[in-house]
Amino acid sequence: MNKWVLVVLASSMAVPFCGARDLAPNKTHAVLNILYVNNDDEPHAKKRLVFEGQQDSKKRISVTTDANGEAAIMIPRGDTYSILCETVTGMFDCGETPYVSMGASTGGVTIVFDDTRVELTGVTFEPGSAELVPTSLKTLDNAIAGLKRNPKARIEIEGHTSSEGGDSFNQQLSAERAYSVRAYMIEHGISEDRVTATGYGSSQPKADNATEAGRKKNRRIEIRVLNTDEVETHEL
Repeated sequence: MNKWVLVVLASSMAVPFCGARDLAPNKTHAVLNILYVNNDDEPHAKKRLVFEGQQDSKKRISVTTDANGEAAIMIPRGDTYSILCETVTGMFDCGETPYVSMGASTGGVTIVFDDTRVELTGVTFEPGSAELVPTSLKTLDNAIAGLKRNPKARIEIEGHTSSEGGDSFNQQLSAERAYSVRAYMIEHGISEDRVTATGYGSSQPKADNATEAGRKKNRRIEIRVLNTDEVETHEL
């Protein structure tokens, strides 16, 4: 599962894990020090991150981490920023910063994200069916473009459902949905030997199936990179 954790330090404190000695806050910008790690606290080295303003999308800052998974940026005050993380299949939402106040000067953020497994949050299907909803295609096309930039990557497409409908039905439906995504990728230029598909039914829920909100979260498609040691992501 994807996981992210953000920790912003007091606005006036120096942050020990990123020594941005060449950066200093000014009248309009604060210094944001960044640490980017996986779920085992191992650094994501040479990975691209994008910070995009939620109130003003023109506030868009791109940065690449160093060998220690660290980076620092000058970030405009007065906004909250969505964080996009680079993966084999493209840039994916991996969290957001708290509001950067007008009085902020120097702060820090730790991002914890498993970039070997991503949920394709824009991919949906007709109810009880493996037919892709047309709005899903943009998300799939972005994933395909990422895979074409990373020709060594091999992936598993995982289909997951809620607990409604019974185990046998859900197992079949999740497999059919995973294979539907696989077929679309192959049709659009991804070699079939790079893509496997597996249905997991309702066996791996992300949320409580007792509520509709939870069931909605459990109906999903995830992509898992199978050969992470052989793959290098490429900046978009």
